[in-house]
Amino acid sequence: MSTAPHLEAGGLLLIADASLPAASLEQAVPLLAQGEVGGKGALVLFDGVLKPEHAQWLRREPPALLLATRERDGGPSMWEVRLLGSLWKQGSLLPDQAEVKRHPLRRVADIHAAAKAASVAVDDAEGSRVAAGLVADVVHEIAANALLDAPVDARGEPRYAHRRTEVREVEPEDACELTFAVEDGRMWLEVADRFGGLRPGSFARALEGWGKRVKVDASGGGAGLGLRRILEHCDTVAVRVTAGRESRVVCVVDLGDARRRATQPKSLMFCLHEVRAGG
Repeated sequence: MSTAPHLEAGGLLLIADASLPAASLEQAVPLLAQGEVGGKGALVLFDGVLKPEHAQWLRREPPALLLATRERDGGPSMWEVRLLGSLWKQGSLLPDQAEVKRHPLRRVADIHAAAKAASVAVDDAEGSRVAAGLVADVVHEIAANALLDAPVDARGEPRYAHRRTEVREVEPEDACELTFAVEDGRMWLEVADRFGGLRPGSFARALEGWGKRVKVDASGGGAGLGLRRILEHCDTVAVRVTAGRESRVVCVVDLGDARRRATQPKSLMFCLHEVRAGG
């Protein structure tokens, strides 16, 4: 990793992986500045084709962010650059001007209702049937993670994750909300919990098996397949975690009719903020 082409831009270390020429770094700097991308850490530019070796970047401290250069000119997309800029800010990661719809989640039945509503929104936006199905699938995954896997008790023990099949409703203080919006042919899905327990290692493990048969990992209460499905379905997955306080996840799904999404360009951006004593 240390030998990869790199340069510093405003405290951010820009790195080009083996899929890109070093010149792509300087090309991206003006666009990153336009998107108000800031903060400390590493940003890896790559062609968007995820591979098992990309897991190493997520295991850095802090984790590096993986940004696809999906545009025809060899640069990243402006909508992803704006999303990247928002990762260092507070509040929603959804597009500022989009019409946002909100779905409170407390019961397992609420997950199904939210998935149905998001799927209908894809139809209303004249998205494909394939996309509607993928969006519903992603909603099920991220909503169940936030509602059932994230909550922990005062000792840090999972409250619901290991008895998913028994739970029909969580306590009021453990409820969360799914929000979504459609903009420029993409569905944006966001969910946040108040526990801040999500870590990049889960995504790194999903990447380590990329392109191979999925290995079942029940350590988190589920089958360990959810993150893999999310990454396969989405163009972009962005996560902002304030440790012990909030995990916020946004997933972006293209509304086109392409069925095989796993090999399309993808960005994976995980921003972890540790809370210091007294902070």
